[in-house]
Amino acid sequence: TAALGFDSYVVMRHGRGPAVGAAPHVEAGGAGDAAGATAAGEVAAAADADNASRLGCYFCNDVVAPTDSTRDRTLDQQCTVTRPGLSMVASSLAVEMLVTVLHHADGLGAPPDSLGGDASTPLGLLPHQVRGFLPSFRTELLRGQAFGCCVACSARAVGAYHERGFDFLLRAFNEPGYLEEFSGLKDLQDRAQAALEAWDGDEEDEDDAGDML
Repeated sequence: TAALGFDSYVVMRHGRGPAVGAAPHVEAGGAGDAAGATAAGEVAAAADADNASRLGCYFCNDVVAPTDSTRDRTLDQQCTVTRPGLSMVASSLAVEMLVTVLHHADGLGAPPDSLGGDASTPLGLLPHQVRGFLPSFRTELLRGQAFGCCVACSARAVGAYHERGFDFLLRAFNEPGYLEEFSGLKDLQDRAQAALEAWDGDEEDEDDAGDML
């Protein structure tokens, strides 16, 4: 993937996909509840371990689902205006990253190299992400972990696509909030917002107590 800003860019590889598996169904009120809950917990733990070992995709770094990037946004926010040489720089790095992946013994499963480390391929380093900043002519090599609520590469999203195919995509296209609800991202956002509001409430209570003293 290559993504452009006005004066910055990111080039990254996605690595392998998730280990897709469905959590077992637990019948309410039955003797198998405890065993089913334990099995579901084991599936969740395995998913967490899989996420920790996988490289994140482009959307793992976002906490929102993809939307129309041209509506109700200023020109610079639409990612349609970039500095003249940016697209050539990013596309060239994307080609070189792809070729380097092909020369790695582990292919898509290759772990990322870090700047200053030993090269893992005959062509040199194989990073996960290359981020460039033209104002300072600076380049950074970064690694991002897979996100369990990612709307693109989480086991839940990939499993739904394997099971329902284009019908799943069609619903995601037509319902802007569907992916956030389905992936668990909306629940994560709600819990984060609730925690923030509780934190603000605690600070207000402390300020009121200080005023009374």
